[in-house]
Amino acid sequence: MAETLKTGLGVRYLLPILSLYAVAAALIGPTDADLVRNVVQHVSAAGVAGLIILVFQDLAPPSVKGALVFWRIREILPGHRAFTLHALKDPRVDADRLTSLLPPAMDTGAQQNALWYRWFKEVESEPSITDAHRRYLALRDCTVLLALLTLLSPVLGLVDVQTWPGAFKLTGVCAVGYLLVMFAARNAAHRFVRNVVACKVSAPGAGVAKA
Repeated sequence: MAETLKTGLGVRYLLPILSLYAVAAALIGPTDADLVRNVVQHVSAAGVAGLIILVFQDLAPPSVKGALVFWRIREILPGHRAFTLHALKDPRVDADRLTSLLPPAMDTGAQQNALWYRWFKEVESEPSITDAHRRYLALRDCTVLLALLTLLSPVLGLVDVQTWPGAFKLTGVCAVGYLLVMFAARNAAHRFVRNVVACKVSAPGAGVAKA
């Protein structure tokens, strides 16, 4: 299921992001030519960036991608705080029933994440879970794309725009885009975690956890 959801995400969102980059570079760069011609001139640099980004997307482990979204190096994913933080903020989750489903020893983030993931595998076919999962994966990959584009922009921008002020502006545009999508990815991840807990807690046949 997860591999099916992830298939083609990088390529699907790479083209529009790089197209916006080319347009931004054209608007920031010299204006002695028309916009369309400027955009075409910047497409080659955007294509080089796209190849680098696609290679990184395939090589980077999920932990690196998660770190770019959540700014953590340990217990990166929100599943590590599924029951001590996120479930408590969801009005759909009955606290007493949740407590009855949790084992008595839930001391570490790794234990929380492991239990949350087990619950996720039980309910992953539910439409609300599938949709939330797909949204998070898409926004996570977009965050990674924009983070890499921000890092590459000083060099690409200097080649494209041909001035340091223009390169800094282009980098700033990419950085703002990265921050916006990063926060959207975080919200999608939190919603994903809460949906799994809410679905599990509200399931008619959910049993009490064993010690």
